[in-house]
Amino acid sequence: MNGQSTPERDRAPHRKTRGGLAVRTPGRIVGKRKRFWDQVNNNLVALISLVLAITSLGYNTWRNETTEVQRNWRDASFRILVEIGELNQIILMRRYFSDADRAQSSNGNDPIPQPESWVRGWGNVAMVRDLTSVMPEPLPTQGRRLFDQWQNRARALHDRSEPEARDQAADTLLKSVEELRTQVVMLIDDLR
Repeated sequence: MNGQSTPERDRAPHRKTRGGLAVRTPGRIVGKRKRFWDQVNNNLVALISLVLAITSLGYNTWRNETTEVQRNWRDASFRILVEIGELNQIILMRRYFSDADRAQSSNGNDPIPQPESWVRGWGNVAMVRDLTSVMPEPLPTQGRRLFDQWQNRARALHDRSEPEARDQAADTLLKSVEELRTQVVMLIDDLR
């Protein structure tokens, strides 16, 4: 053996360490590392479990957030329908029964007969505007449009002296209410 080392000689049963001798694990070659794919193969079950756990956690988080948003939209949608239903009744009452208001009024010069319907109308339209602001488009736009139209036409709706202006204001408001109602019902239908 001419000074060359043989694999048997390199694979001594013990190796030298600082504190003495340490036993080598049989079958391992000192100084060689396991290849990357061997490590992956040895830990494949753990890696698959980790990927599944992270994927499941991500999907579950996304699903919970989506469900919560849809639940909030659904609740707000039903509340909007109630509010615009009440607003619709106020518009129709002011349109068709304004002469009855005049007869019930103690003096025919009240600026706004039945002021509670005036106040309720403002409350309904403000609630609709606020609720639609947290909904997906086009509901925020339509909620603001309904509020603006109420702001511009509510006085004409309560004006007994000009039936033509009152009818035009009622038509415009009823059209806006119906457009909003249609969009809300479509949103509820899409949330299934």
